[in-house]
Amino acid sequence: MNMTPDDINKVLEIPEWDTASAVKVTEARFIYDFIKEKGIERTLETGFAFARSASHIMAATEKKHIACDPFQENYSGMGLKNLEKLGLREKLTFHPDFSHNVLPALHKEGQKFQFIFVDGDHKFDGILVDFYYADLLLEEGGYVLMHDTWMRSTRLVERFVQTNRKDYKKIATPLRNFSLFQKVGKDERNGMFFREFWTLRSLLSHNVIIWLTEGEETGLKKMVFKLKDMVK
Repeated sequence: MNMTPDDINKVLEIPEWDTASAVKVTEARFIYDFIKEKGIERTLETGFAFARSASHIMAATEKKHIACDPFQENYSGMGLKNLEKLGLREKLTFHPDFSHNVLPALHKEGQKFQFIFVDGDHKFDGILVDFYYADLLLEEGGYVLMHDTWMRSTRLVERFVQTNRKDYKKIATPLRNFSLFQKVGKDERNGMFFREFWTLRSLLSHNVIIWLTEGEETGLKKMVFKLKDMVK
């Protein structure tokens, strides 16, 4: 197949009415390059939307990919349609269900993955649950990538992993909206172990974007949105 990100972006359709849901072109390219570099083959994703991340993952691995998202109808089924146009639909196992139902079932089946992209529920507890099961599903040496670190919820989960999970190593990325961890050992915490995980990161960006997306649209908001999209 040997499909490149440029090939994908010529075909992929992202509607103007919802460009915010899709990962950026630069973010998808990072995922593609990272998977290629690491020789990753077994992949899983929470969230799906327009399939930009899924298509880049599958193009990089040329293997089967699993994704779950109960809201594909909210996107007019365009994620699945995009994969059809790209000739990738047969490589996708798609679960139209919540990750808190799908991930435990995959764990019960004994499945293991090398790369898990967390981009589904963006509430703190939803991301934390996705990380909890991602940890159970990841093989040692595998990677979990969390999207939307402009959100306080994601940053707090990131900080939890950094302070409480010494079996995970933070991997630097060139993109500010990603948080990447590698599983480097086994969880050896006892039942009493706990470390506080407060952080100030994304406090400003989270509140600015909430302001941008709520209330009346103004010229100032449009200008700030353009500036935001220019930042990696």
